[in-house]
Amino acid sequence: MLRPCIVLALLPGLTALCACSSAASEEERSRLDDYAARARAYYDSGDLQRAEQQARLGLALDPDDPMLNLLLGRTLLRWQDPEHVAQARPYLEQAHEQQEDHKTLYSLGEYHLRYAELLLLTASGKEQRAQELPSEDAGDSKAIESLNTTASRQRERASQHLQEALELLQAAVASVPTDPYSLRLLANCYTHLQRSNDALATLDQLIQVLAESRQFKNERLALMDLPLPQENALREDLRHDIELEVEARGLAAALLKDRKDYRAAEEQLTAVLKLDPDLEREYFNRGICRYWLGELGPAAEDMQKFLRKTRLGLDSEEVNRALDLIAEYRARSAGAAAASSTPASAGGAAR
Repeated sequence: MLRPCIVLALLPGLTALCACSSAASEEERSRLDDYAARARAYYDSGDLQRAEQQARLGLALDPDDPMLNLLLGRTLLRWQDPEHVAQARPYLEQAHEQQEDHKTLYSLGEYHLRYAELLLLTASGKEQRAQELPSEDAGDSKAIESLNTTASRQRERASQHLQEALELLQAAVASVPTDPYSLRLLANCYTHLQRSNDALATLDQLIQVLAESRQFKNERLALMDLPLPQENALREDLRHDIELEVEARGLAAALLKDRKDYRAAEEQLTAVLKLDPDLEREYFNRGICRYWLGELGPAAEDMQKFLRKTRLGLDSEEVNRALDLIAEYRARSAGAAAASSTPASAGGAAR
């Protein structure tokens, strides 16, 4: 045991050591915060290369820092190519392990969803190539088998990633039910899993959240005298809400159209075109829905608007479908007009 006098003699040195350690810790924390702030600023401005650089410099000081791991993982996700998306996983998992909250749940869920989508896209490409190869040749038959086998494995891996994404995104939505980004990703996940009822229910929830957000922002813009920078920021947020709602209603319309619920799909597309009247593709989609509902006149009007707005050429399937529908409407209208005029003409001849 150290004698009291020796302990007292050591106290000044221990105190100084603790002070140095505390100062070093505070300095390191400040540097980490600086790296995180710069990484976030570059991320927000779309400069992903510099955002990645700053996040990696910060992680060189502290590999476990949850914010820097999250920033680096989200930056890599934003590149959207297979290599960068795959690299995002360990950083997002580390962020989630260190700090389990809505942001890390959402981000790790997004990783699994994006990676699954890349796998599905690659699998579809291989299946398409397999269909294009002639099956009579023995060498081609082996190539076809190899392509289809690889595609099948990629679809299996995609299914596993989708299940992981589903659990994480469900947890993210449960933690913050009004977050539009989590709801959007969850709806996409349900769609890939062919759970259309769940996807539509989630899209309804998302549309409600966005409608309430738009109403609140429109009221602020109408009733409050905001400083110009704040007003511009609010208008930008409002524009983003509209883009998200257009996307959500478009997906809902596609799901409803697939199940032949043309009336509900037509209503969603009408709402989309009220939000953004310049979406020529949605005039085409609404025209198809109205055609199957037996509303040939309104369908032809939509197709005429589509043709006036589209840049597609005459060889495109959509343009030819629109022209055929308009021609059918005109032929029926001409036939109806001729039929209605016949009795009158006959009556005149009889007199």
